[in-house]
Amino acid sequence: MTADQCVWRSLQALTVLALIGPLVLVAALVVGWNSSCPPRLPDGQVVELSQDVLALPGETTVLVLDHVEGDFGLEVEVLPIAGPDSGFDGYGLVFQAQSAASYLVLAVGSDGYYAVLRTVGGDEVPLVSWQQFPHVRRGRQVNRLRVACVGSVCDFYINDEYATTIEQEIRLTGDVGLWVRSFGGEGVTVRCLSARIWCGGTCVEYRTGEMCYANC
Repeated sequence: MTADQCVWRSLQALTVLALIGPLVLVAALVVGWNSSCPPRLPDGQVVELSQDVLALPGETTVLVLDHVEGDFGLEVEVLPIAGPDSGFDGYGLVFQAQSAASYLVLAVGSDGYYAVLRTVGGDEVPLVSWQQFPHVRRGRQVNRLRVACVGSVCDFYINDEYATTIEQEIRLTGDVGLWVRSFGGEGVTVRCLSARIWCGGTCVEYRTGEMCYANC
């Protein structure tokens, strides 16, 4: 084979690759090479996420999403859609829940306040008392809440802004989920737009009408 023939065949091969390459990429995307969702979720990871969570007048509702052990992170995006015009309501994320009456919660209110609360056997103790925080979005706006626990230390974020840290005497495992409270004569309804749980380097993402597993 002459040098000219070798160059010509090389050019032909490059041309074929240039034509076929985009088609291969499209096919790969169709079958899911670039998808964070495998064909099925791992056992024990599928959770039905209610779109709306309601607390009746003067009551508190806890909705469990999953059980986690060890170091973890939990992030939820919540939109209050019904409640008192005063904004005197509460909603947030629950973690280290042992039951519906024993848990910790990062809570915010539509009036711009936040708190970290511990409930044991139905008795509530504020670890961080209700206080104003400029990064809590007031009224009917979405708030993104996140807790990250490593060992006995938990850090809290509201709309990606650091809020506070607590350190516990013992490290508890338990359930994580959502929390809604009505403080008075009107019910409160919130809509969970998304929830993500990180545990052991794995992320489970829940969205309304869609559940996706991804390595994060």
